[in-house]
Amino acid sequence: MSEQAILFDTRSIQRYIFSGNTLKTNIGASYLVDHIFGDILLGKVLSPEHRDKYEISSVDFTSWQTAAEPVKTLPADCYVAYIGGGNALLLFRKKEDDYRKDIVTAFTMQLLVDCPGLKTGAAIGDIDLSSPEKFQTSLNQMYALLKQNQNTVFPRVNVPYTGLTLACDVNGEAANFYDTEGLIDKTPRFFSQEVRAKTQAAMDANIELRSKFKEQLGGVYHFPMELDKLGQREPKNDIAIVHIDGNQMGVRFSSCQNLAERSQLSREVKEQTEKAFANLLDTITKEYSKYKEFLDLKNNYLPIRPLILGGDDVTFVCPAQMAITYAKRFMDFMNQDLGILTVGGSKQISSCAGVAILPTAYPFFRGYQLAEQLCDAAKAKSRKDASTCWLDFAILHGEQAPELSQIRQNEYTGALGNMHFGPYRVDDDTDKYALTALIRCASVFRDALPSSKVKGMGFVREYDHRKKNEIILPSSKVKGMRFVLQHGKADIHTFMEQWHHQNLEMPDIPQWENYTSELWYGADGAPLETPYVDAIEMMDYILPEFAG
Repeated sequence: MSEQAILFDTRSIQRYIFSGNTLKTNIGASYLVDHIFGDILLGKVLSPEHRDKYEISSVDFTSWQTAAEPVKTLPADCYVAYIGGGNALLLFRKKEDDYRKDIVTAFTMQLLVDCPGLKTGAAIGDIDLSSPEKFQTSLNQMYALLKQNQNTVFPRVNVPYTGLTLACDVNGEAANFYDTEGLIDKTPRFFSQEVRAKTQAAMDANIELRSKFKEQLGGVYHFPMELDKLGQREPKNDIAIVHIDGNQMGVRFSSCQNLAERSQLSREVKEQTEKAFANLLDTITKEYSKYKEFLDLKNNYLPIRPLILGGDDVTFVCPAQMAITYAKRFMDFMNQDLGILTVGGSKQISSCAGVAILPTAYPFFRGYQLAEQLCDAAKAKSRKDASTCWLDFAILHGEQAPELSQIRQNEYTGALGNMHFGPYRVDDDTDKYALTALIRCASVFRDALPSSKVKGMGFVREYDHRKKNEIILPSSKVKGMRFVLQHGKADIHTFMEQWHHQNLEMPDIPQWENYTSELWYGADGAPLETPYVDAIEMMDYILPEFAG
C-alpha cells in the first residue's frame, strides 16, 4: 500500500552557515538549519490552527522517534516518517484533494520570514510501505526526483541587491534591517535580514547547547560566542576549523529495511555523536587549568565551539594548537562502542577529518571549504577500508589558491615529488602514515631550547631510547630542512653530510625509519615521498603533552 509523501531537503547548508565571518551568525545559522522542520514546518505550517486548510485532522510527529516496528498503516492523517541529516519525510493519507503543493508553498514562504537566505527543496511522490523492497525502491525514486529538482529549481531567498541599496558588510546581501540595539556588533547600523535572523537565533542556540551538555559544563564553563574568545594568543593566534564526517553512512542508511530502522539509526547516530562530543568536553574540562600556559582563556570560556553537531556531520572551531588533539580524540570516541548503536551494522562509527588552520581574521567560509576538501582527501584514503579513520590538514597563509589540489601543486611540489605526506591514519599507530608518528616528529622539532654554545641558535633536544643518549638538533637546521627538501638529491646529500658531521641524528620515529637517511623514500618503484615537511610545518600546532 502506498501513501502520499513529501520529501524535503535543505540545500547549501554550509554556505548558509558560514557565509559570514562572525561566529555569532554562524552559530545562529546552524541552529536555524537544525530547527526548520520541527519549529516551522510542524510548529507553524502544520500547527493545529493551520492544518484544517489542508484537510488534516491529526499530525503524528513524535512516534517516529521511538518506533521499533515497521509502519504498515499511518497512525494519523499526516505522519512524520523521519527528520535528520537536512531531510524530512512526511507521509499523508490519500484523500480526494491533494494539498501537498500548498504545504510546500506555505513552508517556503514562512522560511522567507523566519530564515531568509536558507534554500530548501521538495519532492512530491508516493512511498510504498507494503514490503522492504518496495519501500526502498519508492524512497530511492523520491530522492532521485529531489536531486532532479535541485538541478532545475533555483529559489530566490533574499531581497535582491539593486546597487542603490546599502550592502551588508557581514554577508554582502541588501542591508534592509537596522539594528537599533547593537545586538550584532554592539554598534547600531544596517544589516541584512539574514544576519538579523541568524543573530537572534544565536542566543537560543547557546541556551540549547548549554542544556545539552550541562553535565560537562557543570555550571562553570561556557562556550564562546566570538572567535577572539577561544583563547588564541599572539603571535600564534591562528584558529582551526575542524570538519569530521562519518564513513559510508549513506550505505548504512540504505541498508535499512523499513522506516522504523531508518528512524532508529538516525536517532542513534545523533546520540553517538553527542556522546562522543560530551566525552571530548570531559577531557577538556579536566585539563583546563593546563591551557593557561599557552592560551589566554578568560571567564571560563572553553577553547572550542561546535558549529554543526548533527548526525555524523560535525564541525567545530578551536585554537590551532589544539585542533589535531581534539579531532583525534573525537574520532576515537566515535569509533568506540558507546553502547548506543544497535542497527545499521557496526557498533562504532569510523570517520575522516579535515583540519584547516588559518588566521582568526581569515574569511570563515573559505576556511570551511578547505576543511571540507581536506576531509574529502582523507576519505579517499579510507575507501580501501571504510572501517579506518584518516585525517588531513593544511595551513592557510594569506592569498592562496581556492582549491586544495592547487595549493598542494603550487606550494608542496619539490624536485623529487609531493612534499605533503598525509592524510594520516588516526586509528593505527603502526602504519607509516600514523598520526602519532607525525605528532612524535613534530614534537621533537618544536622542543627548541636556547644554547650558550651557538649564539642566537635554538636546539631541539630528544632522547634516543635505543642509544640511551640525548640528541641535540639545531633548530636552524630543522627550519632549513624545509627548503632543502624542495631540491634534488645532491643538495639533500650535502645537507645530510653536514648533519652527520655535527653528530646529529634524525628523530627516532620507528614508522619512518626508511626516510631517515635520505629524507625521501619510495618502495618498489613507488613515487618518492617525505614526511618531514608536514612535521616541520606542524611544529607550532601540535602540543605532544595533549596529543600523545
